[in-house]
Amino acid sequence: MRIAPCGIPSKEPHERSASGTGIVRLLVKASPPTIDAALVAAILDLSADAILTVSPDERVTSWNHGAQAMFGWTAEEIVGRPFTVLLPGEELARGELEWIHRTTLELGAIRDYATRRKRKDGAILDVSLTRTAVRGRDGQLLGFSAILRDVTDRKRLERQLIASERLATAGQVAAGVAHEIGAPLTAIAMAVDHMLRTRCASCTGAEEMRILQSQTDRIARLARQLVNLAKPAGPSLAPVQANDVIAQALSLVQSQLNRSGVRVSLDLDPGLPSIQGDEAQLQQVIVNLLFNAQRALEARGGNVRIETGRADTGEVEIVVSDDGHGIAAADLPQVFTPFFSRFGGSGLGLALAAQIVRAHRGVIEAASPSGGGAQFIIRLPVANA
Repeated sequence: MRIAPCGIPSKEPHERSASGTGIVRLLVKASPPTIDAALVAAILDLSADAILTVSPDERVTSWNHGAQAMFGWTAEEIVGRPFTVLLPGEELARGELEWIHRTTLELGAIRDYATRRKRKDGAILDVSLTRTAVRGRDGQLLGFSAILRDVTDRKRLERQLIASERLATAGQVAAGVAHEIGAPLTAIAMAVDHMLRTRCASCTGAEEMRILQSQTDRIARLARQLVNLAKPAGPSLAPVQANDVIAQALSLVQSQLNRSGVRVSLDLDPGLPSIQGDEAQLQQVIVNLLFNAQRALEARGGNVRIETGRADTGEVEIVVSDDGHGIAAADLPQVFTPFFSRFGGSGLGLALAAQIVRAHRGVIEAASPSGGGAQFIIRLPVANA
């Protein structure tokens, strides 16, 4: 009698060849016959890490419970299929599996290789891969064993640390930047304003002076954004209505959106409870999201939709979506990182929005739905929570 991978005595171990016992069979062929195969099978099959084997032609030959939990496929569904079913499109396109196959044969193993793999539902995981070529006592290649560990959470923490370091750097330079450009900008702005009021209101160069004024204001606004990002003021909390915040924020930028051909529609739940927030800061979040959509749609115009409602968790939910080109999967983890931008902006607007939402004990997420466009979801606790 043997111990099956789940720990239950079994008289028919061959029926479980798709999972842990399949791994042991491959290893037993390459190991002395004294190995306690039943014990090893149970240990491997119940491991929290994904442990699997593939044949020399890269087809899955065994699949433990850790692999099933990580990737969503059962052993019956995956065994016999090409290992490429686990590779995202980008890794397939750059020939990663061919490189792994070749390198494992040359070196015998690769350890802690950072890469990505795809779940059954299409979600992408960051993983650490250790892969070994398994050979029999005669040196013949029997296949490959692989151990994959999900490091998605660790990678997310690393990205947060990088963002924190960038903010720390921004904090060091923000005061100097504000001081160095503040005085000359004020002088230029005053001179331009004086010229427009007294001499150039209707002269030939009036339009050029107005452009100079708008660009001066833009530089000053960028400097203030950088300072606010690095040293944001704490929110002054009071009960506010999310629908009112959205209406007021939209009124501030409606004319600019109209000039860019951006149309905004509202679907606001009138029965929303109050949230505990700083009205001015929350308006800044909505304005930044609208400007982000404007940059994504500016070349051709488009539609932005703002919805409010109650999340399943009871929080107030605000969803801002557009019908633009969307966000590339590789960019989604970085959209709230300071200075990251694909549309020529400063890369500070979304970072500042995320910082404000977190200060309100809320959550902001970015998504790119399969139908196209970008979507930002904000969840904020209600006032009495």
